[in-house]
Amino acid sequence: MSNASEKPVALVTGAGRGIGRATAALLAERGYSIVAVDQDESAETTARSVGGTGVRCDVRDAAGLRSLAAGLDRLDLLVNNAGVWTFSSLEEIDVEHFRRVLDVNVLGNLICTQIFAPIIARSGGGAIVNVTSFLAETARANSGVYPAAKAAIIALTKQAAIEYADAGIRVNAVGPGLIRTEGAANLFGPDPAEHARRGAYLPLGRLGEADDIAGVIAFLGSAEARYVTGQTLYADGGIGVGTMRFLHQAWTP
Repeated sequence: MSNASEKPVALVTGAGRGIGRATAALLAERGYSIVAVDQDESAETTARSVGGTGVRCDVRDAAGLRSLAAGLDRLDLLVNNAGVWTFSSLEEIDVEHFRRVLDVNVLGNLICTQIFAPIIARSGGGAIVNVTSFLAETARANSGVYPAAKAAIIALTKQAAIEYADAGIRVNAVGPGLIRTEGAANLFGPDPAEHARRGAYLPLGRLGEADDIAGVIAFLGSAEARYVTGQTLYADGGIGVGTMRFLHQAWTP
């Protein structure tokens, strides 16, 4: 996978939809060659829309990812966005559920970092941006092990920032809040009025969009963030600091 034009290269996992697709599109606009990775044909769909390369691969598939890495001459930015969620009470979680959520969100993140960070280092350094969630810090009933998985990503981000600093690689994370994507459609329903009602409870007054997160990812991967590493930037519309508004509703008769 040569890069004759010497454009910077960004690899985005979970690029077929939602935040991943929006990130691939924005990075392409900013001059990156895009490698869009997803487990189905949506990888190629995104790649066609941004003039990049689409690769079908599960982030748990180390052999498949190594095959992809072998064809990369250059990599400047890795966006570990792929993830799954299945919300339930802790009481309802079985071993299969636990393994899937942890394997995709945490193990997939680690495998991608292990495989692609050396290419970033050989390319002269760059950045890794991981996608966590506001739920890593903000408790919500019936969220199952998803918050634990996303909290683990924050810990991995800090660890990787230390271990890859000498290779010239910055590692940060973005923590989305309530974002309207295809994957979250069942959470919010199809009614825009309901979206507006729910968004009105947030300090910034609306639900987030995939583009809101893509912009933060692009920033963390850019030269403007050249002195930032090991950090998690929450792009959550203020939900993490919105306690007083909710308390006010509880206090008001």
